[in-house]
Amino acid sequence: MYFTISIICFMSCVLIVKLFAKNQFIRGFVGDIIIMLLIYFFIKIFYDFHPAKLTVFILLLAFAIEFLQYLNLISILGLEQNIFAQLIIGSVFDPLDLLAYAIGAITVYALDINLIN
Repeated sequence: MYFTISIICFMSCVLIVKLFAKNQFIRGFVGDIIIMLLIYFFIKIFYDFHPAKLTVFILLLAFAIEFLQYLNLISILGLEQNIFAQLIIGSVFDPLDLLAYAIGAITVYALDINLIN
């Protein structure tokens, strides 16, 4: 079940990037919500963590990465030209991303405890 949901989330992310590259709300906000689901369900493929603990973990991870963007970690490390680093760490801090991550965390937790389990 988690594998299938992960694939659906991944494909949704790809479609968002391809079809909505210029729509900041869908690509930036909705995409960040789906990324939270993708990370959560991908981890659940390999180990059945307690839903609340995993939700808090991925939320803190997302917040930490966003904070590193605020500190401009990409420039500090000299990775401005590294596409992979920009994809993983990101390059622009946006406080709305924190809201998207929180919405994603609440959504994934609710899905896991109410629909899947």
